[in-house]
Amino acid sequence: MKRGPKVVSVIDIGSSFVRMGIYQCGKNETVTTLDMLQHPIRLGHEAFTEGRIRLETVRELTAALRGFSQVMKEYGVCEYRAVATTALREAENRLYVLDQLKTQNNLVVDVLEDGEESALVYGELLRSPQLKKNALLAYIGTGSIGVAAVEDGAVVRCSSIQLGFLKLGEILRGLEDQTTHFHTVLEEYVETRFRRLNRLFGRLHMERLLLTGRELETIAPLCGAECREGTYILRRDRLDALYNRVKDLGASALARELSLPETLAEQLLPMLAIYRKILGLTKAEEIAAPCLDILDILAAQLLLPQRKKEFEDVQQGGALACAKRMAATRHADMAHAERTAAYAVQLFDKLKKLHGISAKRRTLLECAALLHEVGEDVNTKNTPQATYDLIGQSYFYGLSEEETALVAEIAGMGCGDGFTGPRLWNEKQQLLADKLAAVLRLASALDESHTGKIRELKLRLDEKTLVITAQGAQDLLLEKWALEESTPFFEEIFGIRPVFIGKNRLL
Repeated sequence: MKRGPKVVSVIDIGSSFVRMGIYQCGKNETVTTLDMLQHPIRLGHEAFTEGRIRLETVRELTAALRGFSQVMKEYGVCEYRAVATTALREAENRLYVLDQLKTQNNLVVDVLEDGEESALVYGELLRSPQLKKNALLAYIGTGSIGVAAVEDGAVVRCSSIQLGFLKLGEILRGLEDQTTHFHTVLEEYVETRFRRLNRLFGRLHMERLLLTGRELETIAPLCGAECREGTYILRRDRLDALYNRVKDLGASALARELSLPETLAEQLLPMLAIYRKILGLTKAEEIAAPCLDILDILAAQLLLPQRKKEFEDVQQGGALACAKRMAATRHADMAHAERTAAYAVQLFDKLKKLHGISAKRRTLLECAALLHEVGEDVNTKNTPQATYDLIGQSYFYGLSEEETALVAEIAGMGCGDGFTGPRLWNEKQQLLADKLAAVLRLASALDESHTGKIRELKLRLDEKTLVITAQGAQDLLLEKWALEESTPFFEEIFGIRPVFIGKNRLL
């Protein structure tokens, strides 16, 4: 019996709705939407005001997902992905809710961590024809905001704050009836929360802004936005005009004025305040706003392996670009950092059968190599610990929180024996960090003089030794000494001994 095209589903447990899309791959690798369902649910209201999801709401969510599961069976869905965003991530009883969804509906839900939802959207924005060589990207969710800087087509800096439009409205809701100038309070609160984004992105003076997010299709028509091939163009002057028109109106008056449901009217002023503030990070006179949906993005990755591979490649390139930018900002010796990264990759590839680490993890080693001396900029007494702290507190496009912690650990340990922790949270991760740190120490030792003496490097792996033959135009005694200093740690982890052979071309 001939099988039909693959059918998949994506479920998004958001702050105001739980949604599900049913998708199929059509001709020419186009993704076709077969069905779209949604159920209103106030997870965000409870998570943002009470810090937890109520039992009654969990039961309502469970019932909605049970109905979705039935629809999935009827369509013959063979693969699915269920994700949750800010509301469930911030709920104190998140683990209990997730466990109940699994036991009662047999659904495994991935909670997208801070920045992960934005990263998915950035991957699509980078494909947009509206993207110029340099631009600022922004994603506005119900409970978080992500911003990223693109230079030469790659994300070089990114950050996020926990302040989506729904969360902003819920936090300040009690103040609206206490003043006739609520918009002033709103603007002041947004300004304080944007201080970090101002420092990171305001000084870049980007002339192009690509922005998308939840409820974009609500704001765009109200601003008289022009739609060009699925992308709204929102002009700064019209955005300001709409804000000035509605800033003194309460939700009920706003609903009547603009013919909106009152729930949307309550969210409009926070939305506009955030849009204007993000636009203020740039010199742009308009916003290019493609209509993107995380359901569609995840469905394409399930149905089109090449799309997922492209996304992973973009993330890898972005992680390395962010690492280079951070190293340069922290006045690291970039020539040394890049040589160390190149040596580390060469060692990693040669030692593949010993370390057993997937090629995807190589990016962590490269990032750590680029960043292994950034701590010198703030603390020369304990550079390893300073390096660890700086990396651990940063955002890198394409890296999860766990991966960022791994890079911090690898770079800290890669500096030498001065690093004391804290160690990672399980033995598997710790072993991974130790292996990559041992490789990083050897790589850094090969450029101990920071002068790039080595012109050619050859590696040979024997049963008991890793023979490193280096050829250069200068004496390599310092590099030999540094490598011998790194040998005990490497030998303990891998069970083989590095042997350095230095060849001077002048001899």
